[in-house]
Amino acid sequence: AKDVRMMAKAIEYIGEVRSKRRFKVLIEQPMKAQWLMLAPTTTADLVLYTQDELHVIDLKTGMIPVSAVDNDQLLFYAATYGPLAPKAKEVHLHIVQPWADVMEEWAIRADDLKKWMMDARRTELKINAGSTTFSPGDHCQFCPANPHGRGARGAPNCPAMMDLLYPQPVPDYE
Repeated sequence: AKDVRMMAKAIEYIGEVRSKRRFKVLIEQPMKAQWLMLAPTTTADLVLYTQDELHVIDLKTGMIPVSAVDNDQLLFYAATYGPLAPKAKEVHLHIVQPWADVMEEWAIRADDLKKWMMDARRTELKINAGSTTFSPGDHCQFCPANPHGRGARGAPNCPAMMDLLYPQPVPDYE
């Protein structure tokens, strides 16, 4: 019964956002991140858009609160689905997590999203060149280069994550 009440809260929140305009709607529609060299595929839970407005909504069912602010997963979705709203001056990112009492919206200006995308492109180039200077962590959960990630798999695998998961023993002889 509690899960049904929480889903009702999530649906109510999404209904409020949807009622503002006549949005086109994508529900779990995979899309290629054409803005990256390897163009990995990603799938946002819900995307609402017009020519000049974009909302990316991510439903979370866990009890540990997740914030929409500076959320790399949401920013990745925003960059990937952004071309659907070419005249948007900002992107609205939402975490809908009623189980943790989080219903949060955060907007990022298009210029700031472009800066984030440039940083991501630079990082992709370093990873593809074999750099292991990155620090794997919880933020890697949906990265396509994470061989144990929960998202779509990509290639090549992240060298830093491979070192963490499968360290190569160093011989103790000379």
